[in-house]
Amino acid sequence: MNQPQSLPSLNPIPDDIEDQLKYLLHSPDDPALGEWLQELLKSSGHMSNTDDLRWRVFCMVWLACEFNADAAWPYLMWLNVNEPAISPHLSEILIEAIDNFEAHVQVANWLANTTHDRLNAFFQDFYIIPAQRKLKPLISNLFAADPARPEIGVWLASFCEGTVYNESVSMRPWRLLIAAWYAACFNPKEGLQYLQNLTNGAATLSSEDNQLLMEAAGDTDALTPMIQFVADCPDPVVKVLLKDFGHPDLPAMAEAILQSVPDYAHLADSSEQARLDAATFTHNLAHLEQAKLLPKTTTILDIACGHLIPHTLLLNSVGYKTLGLDLHIPPGYLPFSGIKQWFKRNQHAKAWKTATSSYYQTLADHTGQKLKWNKVKVKLADLTRLDVTDNSFDVVICANYLQHAPDVDSLLAEAARVLKPGGLLLADIIPYASLNGAFRFDPESPWDHLRQNKKGPPTSSVSLNKWREARYRTSLEKYFSLEQWLAEPDEAAQAQLTPAIQAELVDYSEAELTRKQIVVIAKK
Repeated sequence: MNQPQSLPSLNPIPDDIEDQLKYLLHSPDDPALGEWLQELLKSSGHMSNTDDLRWRVFCMVWLACEFNADAAWPYLMWLNVNEPAISPHLSEILIEAIDNFEAHVQVANWLANTTHDRLNAFFQDFYIIPAQRKLKPLISNLFAADPARPEIGVWLASFCEGTVYNESVSMRPWRLLIAAWYAACFNPKEGLQYLQNLTNGAATLSSEDNQLLMEAAGDTDALTPMIQFVADCPDPVVKVLLKDFGHPDLPAMAEAILQSVPDYAHLADSSEQARLDAATFTHNLAHLEQAKLLPKTTTILDIACGHLIPHTLLLNSVGYKTLGLDLHIPPGYLPFSGIKQWFKRNQHAKAWKTATSSYYQTLADHTGQKLKWNKVKVKLADLTRLDVTDNSFDVVICANYLQHAPDVDSLLAEAARVLKPGGLLLADIIPYASLNGAFRFDPESPWDHLRQNKKGPPTSSVSLNKWREARYRTSLEKYFSLEQWLAEPDEAAQAQLTPAIQAELVDYSEAELTRKQIVVIAKK
């Protein structure tokens, strides 16, 4: 067979054939691939030879489903002892192969899309259930790329169906996560049935199951996108069932932090962040003064105040009555119970103070403010379920957070609830479409987070909601009257944006791509 240049020679079969197959699996566009797979099976030896059987079985299924069922059928029948439905033994070999090639989504879609009657009968009771040790890395990889791809939903359905009767305690968190993912993002009706099967028809997840679900999502970096999927799910029954998802147990969270080793070294080199925080504070202070909202009489809520609480601290230092709320706060403000936790909190607070001293010195230098800690108020808080009374603040500030918020709409609803009538919202947004929207800008490949999105962007440690400007504006206008929408252009982005990149990112306007940030001033 004359092989195109992209397909490896089979005379002899390469020693790295599995690596070659993995590459071809993710680049399956060669028109001769079907013939090449058929030739590979012919060349790979007698089927009684168990060496390399996994990849050969995988190639049989690939050839059968995607290219030529009749050519692959004799091989499958030989291994399956001429039985018309796949045997448990062959199922086990195929699952091992799928795990090895990380091809769960591809194979699920091959089987779902085949129109060959014999193949449908052969695989009718076959479900793609990975080995349990493979679930965490598999789910992490799928969420790191594009967890809303329709193809993923096909595999989720296969997993849910195949584990309906699996009562393993260790599998329960994964069953909960995958069923919730399927229900919230792909098929609310079917996903709801799988969830209700797990919960015996309960209207809302139990606190135990919700904790299992959140731990599984947290372990796979799926928490932020899952919160977004649940928030955006159109099915009210699914939303009620998952209503507590994403809402942590605050006392337990504080206890876990205090039980950990005090380590805040990651905050030691924050001088650049201090400069940016100082600039944001200066702008916000100018807006407050322009609105004649004066210190001593004005109450301010700093939503998502952050681990370094720059705005809570600075506003308090100039005389504003400010409360900072966040899930990430300085350890000295964590709630505690008992003398042991008090000692542990002091240990954390000392380590935190040592690590952050340089940051606060830089913050003071750039703002010209003497930092006053004596009346600073900070509380651990769930930002979409604030323990704050209605109409209690003159101003809500949300600095450098909306692009990270898992549930923007619920956060804005809470901000509006706690503001007094006519109260002011000050917020800023770095849109995902901007040059630095993924917070990992590579000057050699600008906007790579958008350009690679079709293949799946590289894993990022930063939680992002990826909203576009229009969606932010729509959500804000549900709760506020926009006074100003200040779109700041990015000169560096303007210089980097070539006609070729603009053509590649045709779904995004030039204005979106060259936006540095948006400053929002709104009233309740």
